Amino acid sequence: MIYRFNNIEVDLNKFELRSDKSPVLIEPKVFDLIVYLIQHRQRLVTREELFETVWDGREVSDTSLSNHIKSARKILGDSGNLQQVIKTVRSRGYQFIAPVNEVSQPSITEHNSQPPANREMSLKAKISITFMLLLVTVIFLWKVNTSTTKENAPPYVLVLPLSVSSADSTKWEPFADQITRELIQGLRKISGITIVPPPSSFAFKENKTRTHIKQKIPNVNYVLDGVINEDDAGNIRITVEFENLTNGQLLWDGDFDMQIGSTNRFNIQSEIASSVSDALKVIVLENEKQTLVKVPTNNVQAYDLYVQGQYQLSLMTHGSVLRAIDYFSEAISIDQNFEAAYIAKANAYRVIMTFFEQPKKVLPKVISSAIEVLNINPESAQIMSQLGLAYVHAWQWQDAWNMLTKAQAKDPSIALTELGFALYHSAMGNVDGVKSALLKADRLDPLNLEIADWGLWALLMVNEVDAAIVWGTDKVKLHPSLPYPLLNLSVAEYINGNSQKSITLAKQGVKLSNRASLPLILLAQSYASAGQETEAMALINEAQVSNEYMCPYETAIVHVLLNNIDEAFELFNQAVAYQSNCLIFTRNDPRLQGLKKDVRYKTLLTTIGLDDSIVLQYPK
Repeated sequence: MIYRFNNIEVDLNKFELRSDKSPVLIEPKVFDLIVYLIQHRQRLVTREELFETVWDGREVSDTSLSNHIKSARKILGDSGNLQQVIKTVRSRGYQFIAPVNEVSQPSITEHNSQPPANREMSLKAKISITFMLLLVTVIFLWKVNTSTTKENAPPYVLVLPLSVSSADSTKWEPFADQITRELIQGLRKISGITIVPPPSSFAFKENKTRTHIKQKIPNVNYVLDGVINEDDAGNIRITVEFENLTNGQLLWDGDFDMQIGSTNRFNIQSEIASSVSDALKVIVLENEKQTLVKVPTNNVQAYDLYVQGQYQLSLMTHGSVLRAIDYFSEAISIDQNFEAAYIAKANAYRVIMTFFEQPKKVLPKVISSAIEVLNINPESAQIMSQLGLAYVHAWQWQDAWNMLTKAQAKDPSIALTELGFALYHSAMGNVDGVKSALLKADRLDPLNLEIADWGLWALLMVNEVDAAIVWGTDKVKLHPSLPYPLLNLSVAEYINGNSQKSITLAKQGVKLSNRASLPLILLAQSYASAGQETEAMALINEAQVSNEYMCPYETAIVHVLLNNIDEAFELFNQAVAYQSNCLIFTRNDPRLQGLKKDVRYKTLLTTIGLDDSIVLQYPK
């Protein structure tokens, strides 16, 4: 018997699991566990049943079972966050949920019948031969798998944010950050290397210890680190080291001197990227070499403005993002073919639209900035990805699908493209689409905060509450000092009926945010879910005093939870007027179940293009 699902085959005759037709090394108990769950996939299998059957009643810890489930998921291309193959039913057990095709195979005896007199000897021989074949197969698969892992799997490289050694470190920090980004972009162009994207890379800016790296991204096996030094005469030297994270071996190091006013600075990134590929013995294709030596601009003044803009954008405050746009605009005015500056400007407008201002006012600027990029480079997957995500937030569903599909076809390694698809599928109520896209996004950029935040909401808004809690708990562990992972998890907890736990989490998030407006509203939701109207309304009033832009949708949810339905719809209508991105969840938000029969709710869905008749027309 062979069980087939996704790209996996489980062959019971050969005791073999194959991924994309290639054998995978697997522990016997993990194999047995997978087979048992498949064979009983029509129902929930309790932990006790697994202990009794797979482990033959031997005493096994819950931790051991959890580790075997984790190993099984990893081998099957699944994760504890999304649970597309093995679903956890908390405090009860597990169920295999992926669709399975069964393929029967003729048994050995059907092909090789033997005389009765020889059956006993034949059985012993078969047992002996089977054992020997199994042993040889295990050894062979171990060698194949080890060889494949070490020799054929692309190196997974983390470029750490460059440090600064100078009497005035703040002067050089924006430059160090930009060199880091360009090193990452340069290495991404080499097809034989997998590189951690900038959002996850910069999560290590304050802590570069190797233990910390292994905890956050266990699969990374190489680290590129360095420091920018300025001497008393103002000369710059960049010292770089490339290390095998698995064994601590220094593979390569180098020093690069530059004059800050010279364009020779643009050559350093390509030289370092080439040195890394040499150290890894990765062949750089001819077209990749040409891309590596391509400079972003020949104008040093324009580049310096661009560097300052990127630094301001990374600070992620309303004021800093506006300053970033000014820097990018000035850089473009000096070099009108500066593609990277156009892309950064479009991204800054998208950030403004998503987090700080009424989307209706900013969306035209996002689109016009993106079109400027496409006029320079019609093949830019990066800008297609940003524009597709912006279209999702602006409820332009068909445009979003088309642009995200183009971006994915041009470059399947852009995490924001997958986030765009996840949010699109969440709006449509496509649970499998949400999980599949989030799994890809999380693999591509595991520490990206935008993916961490929106990922939980995408799951929660298709009523995948258990998966959202697992996702949120994981992100809190990865980002324990940040407010929004806690706040997002607090929402999942009150939807799951745990109002007091939700209040505790939300209070922690509000404290970390210095009582910013949106965190106050999310804490108000927690109180409202517990029926504590006085506390909830006091928080709404406090948030409104700040006079910051807030998506009216989340304030409306407070009133829904308090059963103030008329007040809620006034705020929903205000959200429509603002073209607020929160409205993408209106169709499937589990908090709105009680409004489904209200004619105002149906009108709301029609306005944002998510009523039943229209949704059927969109691609999935």
